[in-house]
Amino acid sequence: MNKLLILIAVFLLTIQFSNAQTEKGNQTLGFNFGFNTGKATEIPGPQSASLGSTFVEKNNYFSLGPNYSYFIANNLDLSVALDFMSNKETNSDNNFGYPLKYTNYQFDAMLYARKYFLYKNKFGIRTGPYIGYGKSTTKYTYTPSDNNNNNSHNIYAGFKLDMVYYASKKLGFSATLANLQYQRYTSKSGYLGQDGNGISLYTGTSALQVSMFYTFGGKG
Repeated sequence: MNKLLILIAVFLLTIQFSNAQTEKGNQTLGFNFGFNTGKATEIPGPQSASLGSTFVEKNNYFSLGPNYSYFIANNLDLSVALDFMSNKETNSDNNFGYPLKYTNYQFDAMLYARKYFLYKNKFGIRTGPYIGYGKSTTKYTYTPSDNNNNNSHNIYAGFKLDMVYYASKKLGFSATLANLQYQRYTSKSGYLGQDGNGISLYTGTSALQVSMFYTFGGKG
């Protein structure tokens, strides 16, 4: 992470502030895509306690949704995005309270304010704050006849850092480098409900988060 911050600092010192793609009045339309998969061997509790047998946990995550942005000033845009996310986790053994399967579906709406720093209208970074709202449904399967559903609402805010590349004057791509997020949620399972909050830091190594977008409007 320190090496990444050093590279960003060097980049900002050598940058040339031109804004053909990011000038005031331009608009972009595109979609976001996220993906991650993993597998891990888990031990339920201390080995000396003999609380359960070792099991294999598999995780698959993806997200997809449209995004739109408008440049309110040179190198500064406001963006709205919608996302559908799915996260599925399966375990090879049902022991010590771990579910055999965990499935989560979530719909999100987000608003961003982002500052762009580009080198020769081609490559650079964008960064800024965002707020969002999400609604999710989670299903836990412990045995074929033992299921539990949970519904939750999430309000969150954060600060995001993306790498941006323009393959042409109109077509651009981005990838998330880091995302610091605070989240407040309320959830309900049956007649039981709970509230909670937390802070999370995601990096580009945690999951692939990319976006493709088309630029139009402005002086085009």
